[in-house]
Amino acid sequence: MENNEEEMEVQEADEPVILAPDNRVNTPIREVVHISEPETDQEAQVIEHSEPVIFRSVQGEENVPIFQKPQANNNNEELLEIGNKRKDPGSDEEADLDSGQSCPICMDLWNNSGEHRLCSLRCGHLFGYSCIQRWLQTGCNAGARRCPQCNHKASAKDIRVLYVKKLSAVDTSEADKLKVELSKVTAEKSRLQMELERYIIRQKLFDQQLAGMKQRILELESQQLQMGKEYQSSLQHSNSQPMLKKFHLERSIDICKDGGCRVLAYNAWYQTLVISQKSTNALFSGYGIKKIDSREFRSRQFVFLHSQAIRDVSFNPYINEILLSVGFDKCAKLMDIHNNTVVHNYQTDSQLWSCCWAGNNHNVFLAGAQDGSVRQFDIRQTAGPISKIDGPGDRSPVVALAKVAPAYDSGIPAGGFIACRLNSCFAYESKDAEFTGKQMFLEGPFVSVCYDSESKHVVVSSRPNSRQPQARHTVCTIEKGTEDIIVCNIVHTFQGGNSQKLLSRPCQIKTENDTLLAAHQEATSSIPIWSISTGKQIYNLPVSDPVIDFCAFNTKNNDLFLATLSQKKLRAYKYGN
Repeated sequence: MENNEEEMEVQEADEPVILAPDNRVNTPIREVVHISEPETDQEAQVIEHSEPVIFRSVQGEENVPIFQKPQANNNNEELLEIGNKRKDPGSDEEADLDSGQSCPICMDLWNNSGEHRLCSLRCGHLFGYSCIQRWLQTGCNAGARRCPQCNHKASAKDIRVLYVKKLSAVDTSEADKLKVELSKVTAEKSRLQMELERYIIRQKLFDQQLAGMKQRILELESQQLQMGKEYQSSLQHSNSQPMLKKFHLERSIDICKDGGCRVLAYNAWYQTLVISQKSTNALFSGYGIKKIDSREFRSRQFVFLHSQAIRDVSFNPYINEILLSVGFDKCAKLMDIHNNTVVHNYQTDSQLWSCCWAGNNHNVFLAGAQDGSVRQFDIRQTAGPISKIDGPGDRSPVVALAKVAPAYDSGIPAGGFIACRLNSCFAYESKDAEFTGKQMFLEGPFVSVCYDSESKHVVVSSRPNSRQPQARHTVCTIEKGTEDIIVCNIVHTFQGGNSQKLLSRPCQIKTENDTLLAAHQEATSSIPIWSISTGKQIYNLPVSDPVIDFCAFNTKNNDLFLATLSQKKLRAYKYGN
């Protein structure tokens, strides 16, 4: 112990020197230290200037220097406080520092040059160059060279020299983990906020619907009260009022047992109803028309016309015997019903859905095609259509056409026609032998259209849609508007039930002092009849099968009939007491 004290004696100098043993480096470390008041003898000691350093064994380590505090002398000399809080070589801080600066093979510090310079393998682990090269060349078998840290396959060509002066690794795993958790929490927060906003919007919509339903309930209660008062009033005055006329079923005729009937039309001159039907003759498959005598409601001849289904028929308003028919066989045919012969056949390139005669020229007829166009024909020119009118922006089938006669107080003073496609409705006016279209802003999808030249009422029927859950029959008049738009003055809108699968065509019925509207209602399997003058339903006729087409006509005896056509039957209702 005395020998050690003599060898490790600290000489007096400008700076005190502390000899710290190092297992790896044998040179002493010179550093200036300032020692505060020590808490224990092992952490730090205050030594007197030029006092020798004494080593002793501490915690299994040999030659660890300790500093002895000198005895206080009588001269009360100042003590030079020199020392440092020595770090424990086994502490976590020094272990983390060494692990980031030493080679894991030789446990020696790596250099930034020379044979033991810093390098890495492909897997990313760091070593001294000479150590890892020796490991791969001699420490491993030829076919089993691997990284000593992760056992990943490696070879000498995988060694990469790193050019760094000082290397330190910051442990950010906890921070990265917190960032990932923060991002998850943020995403969950955003999702919950979006869901909350969605539920708030739905709540507002439900509140609006609830308010609308409450308002509707109040309106219905008010209507019920008003109807009750009117009913009581009508009962009180029923004896003083004359008996109202009604529609009574006059005749029911089976047309085709296999079905296939679609449209009907009436010829007042010959007092004949014509009905399109499927041929019942096995030798002549196809479609034609059957003639019904309206005086006795008896079936007459069947005339073969088209190879596929007939979609529409219309009589010439001036040439009584000419019947126009169109069908899915892409043909428009003119037939003489008096002689039961086909006058002419017009071939087109598209299936035809509807037809009508021009309101301003009885020699011109129009046919609505499946591609959304309207073909214009002249019976004096048999080569084919004389023009083609395309629907602007709508190529859906033209489901209905209606002629409009000239009238100075109408929205189409020169006359023309109205065309309803599935998604749009246009009124076409004749100008210089051409037709100019103006859009009618009504809500579809459309089913049919009919026009009454006396009352100038247009009836446009529409199917239910997402905004309108009920089928609608809109009664309106057409007024003059701009060059591109025509004004529709809506008179009434009658509700036709929440179902409209078939393209059923309603009709207007002229009575003595009113105009009625008859239409089929699929939801109730009935025929409601409304009064256009009052806007109320006055009749309701029950039916057993869906009605596809209507036709109202007066006989020579001045009897009013309403003919209804289903796929198999014709029914005639007589209007009277």
